[in-house]
Amino acid sequence: MTVAQVLEWLDHQAPFATQEAFDNVGLLLGDPQATVARVLFAVDATLPVVLEAAAWEADLIITHHPLLFGGVKQIRYDTPEGAVLAQLIGERMNLIAAHTNLDSAPGGIGDSLALALGLTAIHRTEADPYLRLGTLPQPMNAAALLAHTNQCLSAHARLYGDASTPLHHVAVGAGAYGEGYAMAAQAGAQAYVVGEIKHHELLAAQALGLVVLETGHHETEAPGITALYHRFQSDAQAAAWPVTAHLTAIPPYQCTIG
Repeated sequence: MTVAQVLEWLDHQAPFATQEAFDNVGLLLGDPQATVARVLFAVDATLPVVLEAAAWEADLIITHHPLLFGGVKQIRYDTPEGAVLAQLIGERMNLIAAHTNLDSAPGGIGDSLALALGLTAIHRTEADPYLRLGTLPQPMNAAALLAHTNQCLSAHARLYGDASTPLHHVAVGAGAYGEGYAMAAQAGAQAYVVGEIKHHELLAAQALGLVVLETGHHETEAPGITALYHRFQSDAQAAAWPVTAHLTAIPPYQCTIG
């Protein structure tokens, strides 16, 4: 199997053409014709993740968040990103990112988050490709939703709003999608589970009567990468691809460069 073939598979899962204009997805480092026998999946290509991939002799890393994001003009090996790039290049490893294209894709980051919380009747509005709306398996108050979310996502979420508020309809927005609160409220959600939310967005959400759970950027996006990993494994087995996949278990913020 080649890097180009993995790119083609990934384009079917989350078309690269659907990325936002500011984004940087696809093959960020490497050779499309390089042979791939081992693929490591991660939310971020931190240095510990790259070192794990090297020790496992991976040929390719697939991440959610891209490197080389936003007008990079120099690469210094004494910076966090520079150290990662130096290690990747030294190992002649390939790196693919699927970011906003995976956020919005069916079965991608948004859907996976909703499924991880056990929501039913999951759907998105036509006006918002990133927001997902669904129904709790049984009505619960905000305090119970907090405990449920923490258990499902291994998170330490913050609850904003009245803990006794009865809830049934929930919206989810993975990562830093705080601005999704307005559409969530408009669509009839009573609570919004999000990775990160800005102060002024939180104030506006509270004014609309929306319970907000700020759950953690990584915690809300990890289910999507996990789902992508399992889908790759399933398709590889079905097609008898000569490739092995691995999902990193390295904690997201364990990334000191020394």
